[in-house]
Amino acid sequence: MGQGRVAADKKGARRRGAWICFQDESGFSLLPAVRATWAPRGQTPVLRHRFSWKRMSMSGALAYRQDRSAAVFVFQIKEDSYNTTSLIEFLTDLHTHLDGEPVTLIWDGLPAHRSKAMKAWLATQRHWLVVERLPGYAPDLNPVEQVWGNLKATELANLCPNVIDEAHAAAETGLERIGNSYQLCYSFLEHTGLRL
Repeated sequence: MGQGRVAADKKGARRRGAWICFQDESGFSLLPAVRATWAPRGQTPVLRHRFSWKRMSMSGALAYRQDRSAAVFVFQIKEDSYNTTSLIEFLTDLHTHLDGEPVTLIWDGLPAHRSKAMKAWLATQRHWLVVERLPGYAPDLNPVEQVWGNLKATELANLCPNVIDEAHAAAETGLERIGNSYQLCYSFLEHTGLRL
């Protein structure tokens, strides 16, 4: 599904010497991400939490070099949901982080990705940024989905923080762990079945 379109995007990125970046958003809250765990027989673990819907949002981009010489994970955590304005700020930070080098960005059809304001901003960024959309209903083609799953199965698993800052610190620790692992970043790409 969508393999032909992604192949065409890879060729364009190669010609431009661009990073291939997959981007996505996710969130976390004071509610624990419940995961299976081990416990002594007869001592069922009990999660006690504040049942608060206070939440934060994360935006992340996995960036790959065509020759597999580098993989970078750039992320941002903020209060509230991402919208066009905050996504433009994230993309500006991504551009700075990648030293202004060309980028082919691949993302889903989130309304903020398709807004008039986003389209107008993207039109002014064509000197460094080419944007392609993932096929509809194909989160399995975005390696950043694996980042969120790994984070929520590790640092955020069964976490019952008292305040959102504790969850924020745990999320940041996990995202930094992922970003520091070249092998993990590439394993997420391989999980999608896509190749550079």
